[in-house]
Amino acid sequence: MTLRPAAASPSADRPAADRPDDLPAGTIQDRLLDAALACFRRMGGKRTRIEDIASEAGLARTAVYRYYPNKRAIVAAMATRWLADDETRLAEIARDSGRSPAARLHAFLLADAEATRRYLTDPGRAEVLDEVMQNIAAVARQHRSHIRRHLAGLMAEGSQAGAFRPAAPERQAQVIDDLTASFHDPRLAAMFDKDSWRERAEAAADTILRSVRAR
Repeated sequence: MTLRPAAASPSADRPAADRPDDLPAGTIQDRLLDAALACFRRMGGKRTRIEDIASEAGLARTAVYRYYPNKRAIVAAMATRWLADDETRLAEIARDSGRSPAARLHAFLLADAEATRRYLTDPGRAEVLDEVMQNIAAVARQHRSHIRRHLAGLMAEGSQAGAFRPAAPERQAQVIDDLTASFHDPRLAAMFDKDSWRERAEAAADTILRSVRAR
């Protein structure tokens, strides 16, 4: 009689690195968020279930609940991750000492607008941000607070260098943020024609620059 080896369990067949217990928490969370975005793109946010995300990630449903209690928490985590990347890029522009304060401010405002346009061209990301704006506003508010902080630092530096007229940098940052809301707020930016938004964003940035430059 020929003896056959015992069948291995599915988890044993997978490489050790694919088992949740062998992966760092950050790696598992990234996998889950990437899987959630893939599901949103394919099925839409409303139809996507926790089971779908777990399956897409190659993990058990219980693994999802270790990190996220519900789908709303996943949506908030996705948006927070993307917006943090945007903040990093904008901070780099604001601190680029190789360019003048005016050049940095212009680039900063356009990059902020461009980030929103990228989300609007991706249905999955656009749906996530729409959910955040409507039901998880604290995520969006915190993001804009970080953006204003970087902007205030740039305005303060420009004022000290004599490039911008003296003014309270935090107030300047708030006013500029308010004036450019139609470009960085996804709900408002969606109303712009995809072929003309950049021209309008550049015109807005130019107007702001003229208003803050030292006389």
